[in-house]
Amino acid sequence: MINKIWFTLFFLGYLVAGATGQVEETTLSLIHSMEESVKFSLGIIGFLSFWSGLLRIAEEAGVTKQLARVLHPLLHRLFPKIPRDSSALGCITLSLAANLLGLSHAATPLGVKAMRELEKINPTPGEVSEEMAIYLALILGGISFIPSTIIAIRVQAGSQQPSSVILPLLLTTTIGTSVALLVHFIIKKTQRRG
Repeated sequence: MINKIWFTLFFLGYLVAGATGQVEETTLSLIHSMEESVKFSLGIIGFLSFWSGLLRIAEEAGVTKQLARVLHPLLHRLFPKIPRDSSALGCITLSLAANLLGLSHAATPLGVKAMRELEKINPTPGEVSEEMAIYLALILGGISFIPSTIIAIRVQAGSQQPSSVILPLLLTTTIGTSVALLVHFIIKKTQRRG
């Protein structure tokens, strides 16, 4: 449906350009926009590739297991049923690290991997376990200490103060994550009573 809408808008735009005698200006503007889009995309791809590679190196070097040990007190409170030596904790840790660094593009495949690992220890396969629900609440809240992707996009777009979004995003993502976890635990508590 959305493709039809975009095609209709594009087609109507060219009809208006033809009716007003501005086809050449419209075409040149379109070509300029395409060039800018490609330049912008290439700049972001380099940034995203760097961080994705760094996270992959961290995973291969065992940094995630060490980070999981450091975060164990917090993760154990959130995920008490996951064994300490489970690879699910490493995947959750790496996914959280990607989110905390604002690397949502890298966090997505890591999140899928974490969910697969959580499914392996799921007592009722095929159903959402308590751990999966908590993980989703934690991730979907989107907490981010350093929104690096957003900062990179703002730099590419020519922002004079690209890092000015750090504090507002930290506040909103912390609130979002807290609310997501709070709602989960409230729902869990009411289900136990009912």
